[in-house]
Amino acid sequence: MKVDEIMAEEVVTIHKDRKLSDAIDTMEKHRVSRLLVVNGSELIGIITERDILDTLGSGKHGNVLPSRLHVSSAISKNLITINRKADLKEAAELMLKMNIRSLPVVNSQLEGIVTTTDLLKPLTDSSVYVKEIMSTPVITVLITDRVVHARRLMLDNNVGRLIVVEDFNIAGIITQRQLGRAMAAFKKNADSHQANRIRNLLVEDVMSQNVITITEDTTAGEAAKIMLDNVFSGLPVVREKTLVGIVTKKDIIKLYQ
Repeated sequence: MKVDEIMAEEVVTIHKDRKLSDAIDTMEKHRVSRLLVVNGSELIGIITERDILDTLGSGKHGNVLPSRLHVSSAISKNLITINRKADLKEAAELMLKMNIRSLPVVNSQLEGIVTTTDLLKPLTDSSVYVKEIMSTPVITVLITDRVVHARRLMLDNNVGRLIVVEDFNIAGIITQRQLGRAMAAFKKNADSHQANRIRNLLVEDVMSQNVITITEDTTAGEAAKIMLDNVFSGLPVVREKTLVGIVTKKDIIKLYQ
């Protein structure tokens, strides 16, 4: 199967001079985790939820409102692309090798984009058990941990979500998107003297409590369907209610290798 059989031809873009807050709103509106960045008709980079999270909490921009930052302050300019006639195996291997979650499809001009979500769709019939592909150990946070700590864990470990625990039980999940929006909203409503109070924002103030879990004997295909149906990027894996792993989109697309 080729990239052009699953790619999205309608690509959401944003101009480099738009506000960072506009990028956050555009991602939320279109339910995407990245935007291609343009300067006029020229494709110059990409901005992801991770880029936004990194920028909002950085020492350089930490006290600046997202409405006063431009998209250009957060973009990744090292853009990796793929041809529409490439095999899905090549797309998956490139994403895994470069540790990215999307590839603009380019052939002299932008023709579309292929993401880890797109690569999940052909794998919904996979009979491989989750226990064979899940990631361990699971990086967790406590509900009483600060949001800035959760942000640091995500960036340092290059993960898009953290399982939230309380008394050794799963209490929720927190994602890059939730953190980015929470930090942006807090800064928007705080004056310059209150900006540093974001350090007191707790994980339990931001996390989602409704967590769907799967077991080790769930198939990768079933896990893929759950992720696609619920717009999730990862699912906790439990054994008799005990957290034993997590399976993500990236874990599942390793099946292409």
